[in-house]
Amino acid sequence: MRLTGIALAVAFALTPAVQAKPQRVVSTNVCADQLALLLAPERVVSVSFNAPDPAISNFAEQAKGIPTNAARAEEIVLLKPDLILGDVYEGARVTRFAEVSGIPVQLVGAGSSIADVRQIIRDAAGALGEKARGEAAIAEMDARLSAIPRDPRVVRALVYEPSGITSGKGTLTDELLRAAGLKNVAPELMHGSYGAVPLEMVIETAPDLLVLDDSYNGSQSIAQRLLHHPAFRALKGRTRVMSIPSRLWLCPGPWVAEAAERLAAEKSRLLDSHTAPLAAHAIQE
Repeated sequence: MRLTGIALAVAFALTPAVQAKPQRVVSTNVCADQLALLLAPERVVSVSFNAPDPAISNFAEQAKGIPTNAARAEEIVLLKPDLILGDVYEGARVTRFAEVSGIPVQLVGAGSSIADVRQIIRDAAGALGEKARGEAAIAEMDARLSAIPRDPRVVRALVYEPSGITSGKGTLTDELLRAAGLKNVAPELMHGSYGAVPLEMVIETAPDLLVLDDSYNGSQSIAQRLLHHPAFRALKGRTRVMSIPSRLWLCPGPWVAEAAERLAAEKSRLLDSHTAPLAAHAIQE
């Protein structure tokens, strides 16, 4: 499960004067939810219906008890927001409603790099009137990324998502792999930033580390289901398998540092073992 795009920010102000901090913040998708709850939790009056889901949100616990919405204009108007944190891809109707109503809107993109993540945090913090909190979140993320040990030994890795989708150059996934000291083999298997790679090709390539994006499906783990495929037996003794919770890299935010930390820790364990045994969920959530 992956979103694509770059940071976008559009504000519609009632007057050209400097506005006070928004007091009634409404977020309309899971990525906006997390930024709102990270930066201005005390002023959030509604979050998306996905916000309380721990599989895809790092702020599921904080979202409990906050009224939810389905990004419909008719329900947003009843909330009387003075800022909407919206969705670049699915919030067009709400954005049009906000334009007509004069309500400021901050659209949140997915980002294709760590630099994009910084800018998305910074833009959201500015709209929320919480620049200091935004800079603190960025500084913490950067410090965690900088603290990841740099082991020069090469470990070839491939991120494998539902439907066989993988991420190549120009993606946040690729940058996080490199931040963890891993070599992304996806560009050797497909063209472009995103593409499908057949399972047979994965088996033939036999990366040292196969990273399964443990995307939300409401029931059984994607990683567990994939590993039941008989073809994976061919990787035994050659490839180590781990999963990353979708909540760590589905949306832009400082939590992406944890994804890189987990990847780096698995690289270290793999090198220390001197083998690459097949092991579902080598890293526990």
